[in-house]
Amino acid sequence: MARTNHVSVILIICIIVFLIGYALESIRVGSAQLRDYFQISTELLPLVLSFSIFVVTWFVFQRNRDTHSLFMGLTFCLIGIVELYHILSYPFMPDFITANSSHKSEIYWAEARIISAFLFLASVYVNDKTFPLLRDKPLLVASVSVGIISFVSLMTGTFQEYFPLLTVNGSPTKEKMVMLIVTALMILYSSYRYTLKMGEKGQIIIVCLIYGFVITAFSDFVYIFLDYPGALLKASGYYFFYMGLFKKSVDLPYNTMREEGEKRVFEVQERYRNLFDSANDAIIITDLESRVTSWNKSAERIFGWTEKEIIGAKFLPLALDSKLQSDNEQIIRNAISGGVVSGIETVLLRKDGSSIDVSMTFSPLRDEKQNVVGLSGIFRDISERKRAHEQIENSLKEKEVMLREIHHRVKNNMQIISSLLRLQSGYITEKKYKDMFLESQNRIVTMALVHEKIYQSKDLAKIEVGGYIKELAYGLFSSYDIITGKITSKIDVENVSLGINSAIPCGLIINELLSNSLKYAFPNGKSGEVSISLHSIGDGYFELIVADNGIGFPEDIDFKNTESWGMRMVTILVENQLHGEISLIRDRGTQFHIKFKEVK
Repeated sequence: MARTNHVSVILIICIIVFLIGYALESIRVGSAQLRDYFQISTELLPLVLSFSIFVVTWFVFQRNRDTHSLFMGLTFCLIGIVELYHILSYPFMPDFITANSSHKSEIYWAEARIISAFLFLASVYVNDKTFPLLRDKPLLVASVSVGIISFVSLMTGTFQEYFPLLTVNGSPTKEKMVMLIVTALMILYSSYRYTLKMGEKGQIIIVCLIYGFVITAFSDFVYIFLDYPGALLKASGYYFFYMGLFKKSVDLPYNTMREEGEKRVFEVQERYRNLFDSANDAIIITDLESRVTSWNKSAERIFGWTEKEIIGAKFLPLALDSKLQSDNEQIIRNAISGGVVSGIETVLLRKDGSSIDVSMTFSPLRDEKQNVVGLSGIFRDISERKRAHEQIENSLKEKEVMLREIHHRVKNNMQIISSLLRLQSGYITEKKYKDMFLESQNRIVTMALVHEKIYQSKDLAKIEVGGYIKELAYGLFSSYDIITGKITSKIDVENVSLGINSAIPCGLIINELLSNSLKYAFPNGKSGEVSISLHSIGDGYFELIVADNGIGFPEDIDFKNTESWGMRMVTILVENQLHGEISLIRDRGTQFHIKFKEVK
């Protein structure tokens, strides 16, 4: 039954993504600008996911020593490098090392497919006992692998005339079809080998990897006929790889550590509860002069004095640490006055002069006339609990630092990609291509900002969206060189926090809508105002409004069925990612109203 469900889910995902890609494929055919823009945009997402997988698996390897995860991360790093060469070799891009051409770009594309097929199949047989060099010297292996791939790829570009054509007059050649069929079958065989491991621990991780293999293999079949649906399917497959390896490298170890910590705390609490129930705590009874009248075996064991040595002696003055004497004497006076003093943690002295951490509870002993004639004291040795608690706290702090570092590294990785795009755009003279790169940079910065806010947040699961939206808006104003005073902004955000699964789609939506306002709402230097508001509207729902008082959205255009990829992406993010609703109000400018519930 479970397998049938997985097959159904994979089919649904493939069909939906294919239909979206097929619809967009028909749109991009009509315009050279749209064609180039779609070509770049569809290649960037798998590229970002490839390097993100590598970053995550690389920085947690020193702690989990998971050779399989590191091998997969290195695999995606190598694939990402070759696919980056593929993007940089498009004819409409500045020449990359050698003269760019469609043939050169396709050779790199084919090389990435072949590398992925072989390394995916090899990953089936990788475990902690294989590739000892990878486990012991991962940096050396990674450096050599990257060097070899880069050298081979550059040589591929240099001697491209020796490679067969993969496309002739827009149609795939026999060589391309054979290559894609073979790589797809190899990847499908890899997924079959992983299904044989379904009974092992971490089944959800294997399921994610199988989803990634099957969808990626399906994308290779689709590439024979259509590029854009194939690219979207590949991005979807890479997303499942990222999700599975992130769970394996970060979520699973962290949850295991947390469960072990909670288990240790529970065991310590149970241990001391049982000790108390079986009278293993030190129970001492004294008179009003603090002379011991009763002393059990646990007291003898804890403090070192035998019953004969201590009966009749003043125990508390004898055991008091001089540094804490005045505080403890005040506690005794409070108990003698008739009150119960419980759970006081302090330090007492043993017979040999060593100190001991104890939890003290004092109760007055009363006679039949309710007069205090003595004290009952229960002393519990809490030294071990304190040490265990300190160890758990230190362990949790260490893991929290690790998680913050991962978010910080992912943010830095995205900023590096953004910087590379900015540097590359410096060689481009045509405005339409510069705009493509600027929009791609803004989207990457939007996602990177979420990881930065999580890194800075006290709660690693959520971010405070008010500051995030303000920084996002400020960055967009700067990127579009808005003249101070011409266009003003108004941000009204309720003090709410969102998880990363909701914050990233919200940020991308705001990025697209605010960018449209800054670019189109105020032509010819017209002044005006843009506004962003986010509020809770009850029952766990939120309302996001992005508006401007500019010239307004054209009446004859349906924003859900426009040729603009940005507006299509907004609709997809609202309806498919946030499972919400979006509407447009054209009164006094443009107002987009979005209602959604936080994604768990």
